[in-house]
Amino acid sequence: MPPATFSTQHDGRHVELVTDSLWEADRVRLLVDGEEVAETKANGPRTVLAAGGFEVRAVMPWWGGSVKRAELVPEGGDPVRLEPAPGTRAARAAAFERAHPRLYAARHVVRGAAQVALALVGISLLINLLPSIPLPDIDLPNIDLPDIPWPSINLPSIEVPEWVKTIMRTKPYWLPIVVGIVLAAAELRRRKRRAVR
Repeated sequence: MPPATFSTQHDGRHVELVTDSLWEADRVRLLVDGEEVAETKANGPRTVLAAGGFEVRAVMPWWGGSVKRAELVPEGGDPVRLEPAPGTRAARAAAFERAHPRLYAARHVVRGAAQVALALVGISLLINLLPSIPLPDIDLPNIDLPDIPWPSINLPSIEVPEWVKTIMRTKPYWLPIVVGIVLAAAELRRRKRRAVR
């Protein structure tokens, strides 16, 4: 499948973002009315091509290949999303995003949770395999280290008063209340600062 192209109309001109095949050259080209005006190497999510009066920002994998998303940013204007060519994977992803915006946004959370779960499974497998791997028995030499006489320091004996011990024993009861008061005071200060603005 060829890499997706993205396009839009801007100031009566046809703006198109074209990516070369991953196997040819790792580059992205910007065409305005069919004429190439800019070209750059893929730079992951920060791939930017500038043209007269606007720039196009593309989101790509770090290794290059197809663009996932692209937007045109005019000078002093709001970004305009470029539409992927029909029938491409990017077009299907854009249609799914429009139809299910919350589900599309949740995919990052699901992907992150899956990566954490896979990492935990991998670490637990590694820990379980380590005891069964026979480690070589290395005979290390015995090195006699010099015996350095350290001066003896007699620290004063500090006796904690009984009332402090009593307060510390009741910590499970009063600590949550103190933490709640501190958090409430911080929230109250934050709201007062916001009201002043």
